Amino acid sequence: MTDITSPSPPLSPKPAPAPAPGLGAIVARAGYQLGALLAPRLAGRIAADAFGRSRSKGGRTQFRMPLGAQTFDIAGNDDVRRGYLWKNDGPTVLLVHGWGSDSSSMIGFVKPLLALGFQVASFDAPAHGESAGNKTTMTRFVGAVGAALRSLGNVQVVIGHSLGSIASVAAVAQASEQHARAVRRMVLIAAPVSLSTVLERWACSHQQQLPRTVIDRIYDRLHVQNGVPVSHWDIGVLGAAMDVPVLVVHDEHDPVVPLTEAQRLLRSLQDVRLEQTSGLGHSRILSAAPVKELIARFVGDAHLTSTELEPGND
Repeated sequence: MTDITSPSPPLSPKPAPAPAPGLGAIVARAGYQLGALLAPRLAGRIAADAFGRSRSKGGRTQFRMPLGAQTFDIAGNDDVRRGYLWKNDGPTVLLVHGWGSDSSSMIGFVKPLLALGFQVASFDAPAHGESAGNKTTMTRFVGAVGAALRSLGNVQVVIGHSLGSIASVAAVAQASEQHARAVRRMVLIAAPVSLSTVLERWACSHQQQLPRTVIDRIYDRLHVQNGVPVSHWDIGVLGAAMDVPVLVVHDEHDPVVPLTEAQRLLRSLQDVRLEQTSGLGHSRILSAAPVKELIARFVGDAHLTSTELEPGND
């Protein structure tokens, strides 16, 4: 593990005090407290829907073609029909953004990867960016990543951010043998180790402070929505059998996903290396030059070449 010192102003070692909850949050909290007593299942359903919301306000963004890209079709997925592709002669790198974000958040990796000869692809996850909807599930997110892997056919590197890291590992773990074996490197940036830890932090946060009775019903509701329990979405479990070199990049003062989650990944993945940054938080880490250079070296050192794997061949 090394420490990348950011040229950006460092974050404070001590997190800033949480802002006082607004009137809406206070009313919602009181509603959940009452719901826990009178109708815990209904309260859990409402809270689960809030947890699955991917947009803070508004609907899908207007389609805008990223500079230098063209669209590619994503087959076999009702939520996401197309993605963006920066064509090149080399193998493909798939960029997977985090929850509540979109493909534009990963745009900073395109130029250095193209310079190495890679082809680069990205897409807006279900209910994110230009994709329709305001709520989604991890199952649908993973399904979209898997459909992109199959449609592109020659993905040898996957780079995920935040919850996109869970979706990336899960999609590779669930892929057909030929598509899974094609992936030769993975990069997980600011990655939570599991969806359970994300849910617990959200439910117990200063803004939410949900009663345990309601939290338990959220787990029940998400199990129904996803078709698997929340505990299924665990990088340490899903990725334990993957024989793929993994680079984990995490900021020591990430206010969204604590560094301890990255440290847990070191103990659960087979071939993993942690690079720790300072002063970049959860989102600025994506645009920091030292991080882009680090990832470019990790990917470039693999000396990957194109294969003849056909798109959509399962």
